[in-house]
Amino acid sequence: MCLRLKYAEAVMWKNKAAELISRAKNKSATIACDPLFNTNPRLSSLVSEIDSIKKRHGLLIEEALIFAINKLSHWKAMKEKVSVAGGNAHLDCLALNAKTSQLYVFECKRGHGTFDSDKVRAIDLRLDKVRDSIGTHVSLKGWKPRSTDVFIMSFYGATWKSRYPIYDSGNISSLFEPCVGCFVTEYMRHVETATANAYNAELRDSYSSSTAESIFDLIGQDYAASNFDVLFDEHGSKFISSDQPS
Repeated sequence: MCLRLKYAEAVMWKNKAAELISRAKNKSATIACDPLFNTNPRLSSLVSEIDSIKKRHGLLIEEALIFAINKLSHWKAMKEKVSVAGGNAHLDCLALNAKTSQLYVFECKRGHGTFDSDKVRAIDLRLDKVRDSIGTHVSLKGWKPRSTDVFIMSFYGATWKSRYPIYDSGNISSLFEPCVGCFVTEYMRHVETATANAYNAELRDSYSSSTAESIFDLIGQDYAASNFDVLFDEHGSKFISSDQPS
């Protein structure tokens, strides 16, 4: 199974990474200097920028994952608000394979570092409520899944004691297709590289790389005249002619 992006789509995802950084810079410019850094206002804004990028980084990867799932034949994925006991729960991803009637219900986490016990309990409690209500929710959509799996997606691989299985970017392929895992890991590397490069001149231990970190680093902005698509499969990623069959 292959996941194929038009060149313009690949540019779109590259731009989303740049926009993540740009929005953080713009927002930090409106925040008053922290008293700790009165003698170095740039350090104050730098702390704000990086913190903002960290907070939105996982959401961007989550968005990319949903995009990739929807590129697959028979799959449909979306974020959902689910009615549960005591109110509503915002579900990070609901994915159905129309061919196998397999339903995936999962919460996404950046998965870097550790969670305190209160947060771990809150994650499980939220998933408990979603698990108990998801049958009614999907029946209203006209879906009739044969099986339902509820789990956690921890992109950077952090694990904790949970009642639910925890997957990461390395084994996304076991849930969907190898091409999805390739797309997500390549895109994660690109966002890491783009962020490092954005602050390279300001950091004492500067980041450098002699080769591109991912195929997204090779994508230019002049896509209107491009005759290439970007193909992801179990072997990796590559450019192919837009006329070439997958």
